[in-house]
Amino acid sequence: MFQKFKNHVYLALIFFILSLAQQYGFYAFKGFPIVWLTLGKYFGVFFFFFIFTFTPGPILRFLILSFLLILNCFQMGHLSYFGTQVLPTEIYLFFAEYKEIFGTVGTEVTHILIPLLFTSIPMGIGFFFIQKFRNLFTFKLIPVLVAAYFIYNPVRTYMTGNTWGRQPSTRELAGMNLYLSLSYCLGKIVPSKLESKKYSIQENESLKLKLEKLGNSEWDNIIVVLGESLTPNHMNLFGYARPTTPYLTSLKLNPNFFYTTALSSGVSTDISVAFFLNLGYGEAGGLKAAKGEHCLLKLAKEVGFSTHFLSTQSSEQLRYIAPYLCTAYLDDYRSLETISPATVDDKAAIDRDVLPKLNELLTSNNKKFIMLHQRGSHSPWALRYRPIADIFHSPETDKRINDYDNSVVEFDLFWRELSELLATKKTKNLVIYLSDHGEALGEGKRFGHGFLLPTSFEIPLIIQSHNKELPKRTKDLPMYLPQYNLGLYLAQQLGWNTNQSPHTIMKDYVIYGNDIDGFAGKAAISFGPGATYRFKALP
Repeated sequence: MFQKFKNHVYLALIFFILSLAQQYGFYAFKGFPIVWLTLGKYFGVFFFFFIFTFTPGPILRFLILSFLLILNCFQMGHLSYFGTQVLPTEIYLFFAEYKEIFGTVGTEVTHILIPLLFTSIPMGIGFFFIQKFRNLFTFKLIPVLVAAYFIYNPVRTYMTGNTWGRQPSTRELAGMNLYLSLSYCLGKIVPSKLESKKYSIQENESLKLKLEKLGNSEWDNIIVVLGESLTPNHMNLFGYARPTTPYLTSLKLNPNFFYTTALSSGVSTDISVAFFLNLGYGEAGGLKAAKGEHCLLKLAKEVGFSTHFLSTQSSEQLRYIAPYLCTAYLDDYRSLETISPATVDDKAAIDRDVLPKLNELLTSNNKKFIMLHQRGSHSPWALRYRPIADIFHSPETDKRINDYDNSVVEFDLFWRELSELLATKKTKNLVIYLSDHGEALGEGKRFGHGFLLPTSFEIPLIIQSHNKELPKRTKDLPMYLPQYNLGLYLAQQLGWNTNQSPHTIMKDYVIYGNDIDGFAGKAAISFGPGATYRFKALP
């Protein structure tokens, strides 16, 4: 009896190891960054395999134990071709546009054969051990329970509106992400499409974007600082009464310094970052994020830049951002654990800790496209600044506002140190800052973000050049510049010609709530004469 139990443990362990080897081996082969899961997550996966070993019959047992391997095979194919994991919307589109997809797949054999190789070998090994470990306990209801579990998640999503699976996470195995995407597609997207009678992605201007490679960029390095939860309403640079940004304000008359208020494409980090990185917005944003065809990291790589993503957020905090970094074109991925391993509390990470790593990168002569991803002014605000930035503590002011304003001072100090670092270099460097979204600080008695209101989607945009003049017409960029237009501007600086101008605002610009498929509402933007716009919240 004890030997039978050991056989279950051995068989579960074998398929657990094979599943990890399949995914991590493929990632290593393709050069994708490997993000390790927590021990609890690994134990949970092992436990599922252990339960599966009680399946009656060797063939059925093999198929159920191989389920994760099979799912991961499809995920690897998508990663190989697009560099991203499968989104729920794509599963819907697979059935809506299967003829076009199969036509494309037929010409991209490499992206099929490599995943098949990484799947057939572990499945062959697994089948061998299925035959070897036949002395097992069996429970006839296991297949029923497995089927019930796989049906339960989409049904729960449909009945309760649960959002688990609406986008891939680095805290799940790739095969599990595909199952979760399928669950969300079946439980949310398909019913919504049937109810609204919409069977295709709505056309928008971002789908009409065409890019033409011009050649080498005139910049040696392009640095994008991607901030968190920073609102222009609390920056002295933009007219705020408190001196939260003394250094930035001192740059106003610098001819190589530009700033304006921009409009994010979403009111949550994972949406706005995915759309910005992939030059999309609105209903087409998720599709473009999934395909990665216009991913900025891909565009940079294809014109000779090395690509780097350095973040002061932890792997856990990056779990819904990392899947959109088109990792097939990313040379260097570092999270807080690598940038500042001594940091104990990831909510108290110091953004300036990334600057020594940046300095190391800038010692080499090759062209670099670098994204510095911050923790910024994300709550809890009391943890977002060092003692040197602890300036505002008026008892007459809400402590939350004092803390937030101090976090803005911390950002100003970061920018000063970044500028001083770049002043020591002889290379031509372009620096662009934008926040992922804004933040409400008491307006309408609201604090935080996620609301389809200007406090959540108005963001600061800063552009500064070093050892070279700002690009022509930079200072002609309009106020309330859509994030999409900034993406066009950045693509041009990388060395691409775009058939759409950064200065021409898209008439169908839409800002999404905290759901990549638009189920959390959206705000339609209409631009008026001069520096004005109106927005209308849509369900």
